[in-house]
Amino acid sequence: MINKLFDGVSSRTILAPMAGYTDLAFRKICHSYGAGLTVTEMVSSKALVMGNELSRKMLTRLPDDGTTFCQIFGHEPSVMADSVRLDEVGQYEGIDINMGCPVRKIVSNGDGSALLESPTLASKCISAVKLAAGDKPVSVKFRLGVSDDKNAVDFVKTCRDAGADFVTVHFRTRRQMYSGTADYTKLPQIASCGIPVFANGDVLSRERYMQLKDSGAYGVSVGRGALGRPYIFAELIGAEYSFDLYSAIRFHTESLVQVFGDRVACNEMKKHIAYYLKGKRNAKNTTVAVMSAKTTAEMLGFVDSFLRDNPQFAAAGSPS
Repeated sequence: MINKLFDGVSSRTILAPMAGYTDLAFRKICHSYGAGLTVTEMVSSKALVMGNELSRKMLTRLPDDGTTFCQIFGHEPSVMADSVRLDEVGQYEGIDINMGCPVRKIVSNGDGSALLESPTLASKCISAVKLAAGDKPVSVKFRLGVSDDKNAVDFVKTCRDAGADFVTVHFRTRRQMYSGTADYTKLPQIASCGIPVFANGDVLSRERYMQLKDSGAYGVSVGRGALGRPYIFAELIGAEYSFDLYSAIRFHTESLVQVFGDRVACNEMKKHIAYYLKGKRNAKNTTVAVMSAKTTAEMLGFVDSFLRDNPQFAAAGSPS
């Protein structure tokens, strides 16, 4: 099934799901730069089933946004299965189950990486979702473990035996959160378990992409490395590209305005713009101004002014 999923796609790359970041516009932008698969922000299966308006609105799609999975989280097999049968989830090409989120409020509720400590329950959740998904692929994203990687291989086998079509492993533990470096020591062993594995964590260069594939990964999943630089997917596979910073920010902003309104879009875009401008000389004052903006027009004005004064940052692309 996974070969069919990536058939005709230029790269075996995934835009990793990131709460607050992989919104409908950012997914489309990353798709345009070669991401083979994008994944939504994680959405509570229980909230979806209970009809939470914001959760359902988060699953809005843009036309021509490429192959996209909906990521759900939860710990009740029947509820997770019911969420998969909803139209909002059914519009996606596949389902990704979050079993890796390390955030305390998620873990304390028994969701996310809490399931690493309950493999039997995790198996039931995967099987229930797979049955509800019908002929659509189901993947599972999780971390190496809670504090070490001693159970990582067994958990991969749990996912495989429960019916997952592939897994994405963030090669950090829950205890690490997002600090330290990803440890790929066990990748060859994990990749030999008979299920395709996407490697996630510190994938920032084509060299790392090739190293991970050579170590047995079917492909790679890119999270924070894509923030502010969605063209990383083109860089990973050595493809030519051109990137216009203002056009990307404007498209991103206007797409969010259409779905969520100007106030919400303005607040959501502030963190994105901070990444788009990160590392650019003289951008600090503009970033501070953007954070105080009350409307998207005001925010875009600050960005436009910065780029007119610093045209060297307006565009990026592959070497000629």
